[in-house]
Amino acid sequence: MQKQTDIESALLRKYPEPVALVTTRSSAGRPNVMAVGWITFASDDPVMFVLGIDDEAYTYELIQETREFVVAFPHAGMARETLYAGTHHGHKIEKLSLAGLTTQDGVKVRAPLIADAVVNFECELVEITRPGNCPLIVGKVVAAHENTMPNLKRLLNTAKGYKLGGVSSNSES
Repeated sequence: MQKQTDIESALLRKYPEPVALVTTRSSAGRPNVMAVGWITFASDDPVMFVLGIDDEAYTYELIQETREFVVAFPHAGMARETLYAGTHHGHKIEKLSLAGLTTQDGVKVRAPLIADAVVNFECELVEITRPGNCPLIVGKVVAAHENTMPNLKRLLNTAKGYKLGGVSSNSES
């Protein structure tokens, strides 16, 4: 049974929600990472993601500049690194190394993969749209990579205020 409530109260019940690390690399070669909570699929043929990223984010600037990025889903043991990537701004610091994240090269885009993530998806920008106050970035997956450890639990945001925790993937059932 449902009861009417205010939007803010209802939003508190949306958890858990996905969290991803989005990596970029400037045209000058400087890498960047950002934690993103507003992420979902836009299509499965071809596979595309939609990311909500604020206008002021360095990641947004770099995606506009290079038209490519990587979406990495961190594992449950990466909460500290993910929180750092999501609470520090990359305009003046190199967050990947400061967060303690290990990277490796992709095969289709210049943005780095997160070596310890559960999966990485290399993406090319399709479009940026603005249905509200936050730009939505649509990226087409051009390559995918999975961790060699098949039983890693994905990191999720489990409650308001960045309460991060892990859940098992479907492959573990």
